Amino acid sequence: MTEIPWEKIAVFDINHGGLSIAKQLKKHGVSTAVFDTYKKFSSDQLKTYSDEYGFPVTNDENVLTEDFDIVCLPVHLSPENSFYKKAAVLGLPMITHHEMAGRILRSDPKIADRYLIEITGVRGKTSTAVLLAQMLSYKNRVLLHTSEGMTFWDNGRFERVEPGVSISPAYVPDLADLAFERKYVPDTLIFEISLGFTGAQDIGILTEAQPDYLIAGGAMTSTDAKTKMISRSKVGSIFVINYDDLETVQNYIRDDQELIIFDDSGAAVAENTPTDVYVNITTDSDEEPVADIESSRTGIVFRAPLRPGYDVNSYRTAMAAAVAAALELDIPESQITEVISNFEGVKGRMREYEENGRLILDNSNSGLTAETAETAVQYMLDKYFDKKSPAYDASRNVTLVIGEEDKTVCEGLEPHDVEELIVNHKDDVQNLILVGERLKRFVDVGKIDENYETMEKAEDDIFCKAKCAGSFKEGLAMALELSKEGDIIIAAVKCFR
Repeated sequence: MTEIPWEKIAVFDINHGGLSIAKQLKKHGVSTAVFDTYKKFSSDQLKTYSDEYGFPVTNDENVLTEDFDIVCLPVHLSPENSFYKKAAVLGLPMITHHEMAGRILRSDPKIADRYLIEITGVRGKTSTAVLLAQMLSYKNRVLLHTSEGMTFWDNGRFERVEPGVSISPAYVPDLADLAFERKYVPDTLIFEISLGFTGAQDIGILTEAQPDYLIAGGAMTSTDAKTKMISRSKVGSIFVINYDDLETVQNYIRDDQELIIFDDSGAAVAENTPTDVYVNITTDSDEEPVADIESSRTGIVFRAPLRPGYDVNSYRTAMAAAVAAALELDIPESQITEVISNFEGVKGRMREYEENGRLILDNSNSGLTAETAETAVQYMLDKYFDKKSPAYDASRNVTLVIGEEDKTVCEGLEPHDVEELIVNHKDDVQNLILVGERLKRFVDVGKIDENYETMEKAEDDIFCKAKCAGSFKEGLAMALELSKEGDIIIAAVKCFR
């Protein structure tokens, strides 16, 4: 039975999945038109889309009339957008891409008959998803989609189904269709979703709601977007929530829904509050890292030794969230322990490796913030330049690769935040590589003293000798050339991998 009661729907925003939403609506017999709300596409491109998909694709505001039953738009579209304003003037009701994707998923029998897990949050989404997929794969066949791409998991092993696709909710129905068309038949589907749930999920995991930030031109916060779909989710849905966000979230939980709480910071322990899962990263008698996992509600207590090669503390939230969901799904403790103990980190997320004699920390991913970039820098400084560390070696140089791939991320790193980080570590970094167009100005300005806004900047010669790169890969290649054997490379680039 369809959950799409409208006959004619205006779909906003080609850039963030409007075409995918419209294609799905067309399959349900809905009349639709897609609007290029940012007017970035040429008339020829719009005509090509119209001819290919069989519905109007336009940037003409006059096509938006009161004949439409409803407008479907991304949650982050600013109310100041001219198409948004036109819809408001016409008095058209609005529904988000998130909710429409959820309605499409609930109307699809091949999805409705399977278990759907969605993961959202500021940080830790991908790592949580990968850990949980591995844990579940020994019990079920799992289709997993994250910012790294789509994979199919069975008995601890995976096949790649499709390279990286956006984690915007609009693409979820298309991705599910693609997997089934290629004969991948999962028991469980796990999707990483940006800025909230679709409402179709059986389990929704919110890794972290903080730090909060403004979206939709400042009209809404990211937390508002993530929490509003909780109360609109299907009957009986389960939510796995960080204890630090409990106060924010619990008012959205309905009586028919269940709340599973994990503690990754020790806050609940300090307040003597029972939680479903608490993960504490500590060391054993041999000073090797371990994850101690316990539940004050069930009495479950077990320990998982951890492998070297990544910053285990950066994965504390992901481990706690994944374990909480896995226990809810009756995954044995022994299997959870095996997965965590064999885990080596996720590409681009505080993962350390060696290449050509260089020690590289890769923290380049779509969720990078100035704060997590700072974490990466400090982690390597503490590990290799603290005299108390067994790996201390003052002869090493540090190359920092930092910035954003402009064409692949919606919200980049603010240049002033990157500038502050670099200035704070100007004495620690010998080679600086800036990625992306917005950061090039630091290099340009650095060559002409009189263009500096303050004399303090003119003295920061690290900007003067910085190099520029257009992508993460280009920046990393430059870092390998600039550095010598034994040196440190820290890669903190906001990008999809």
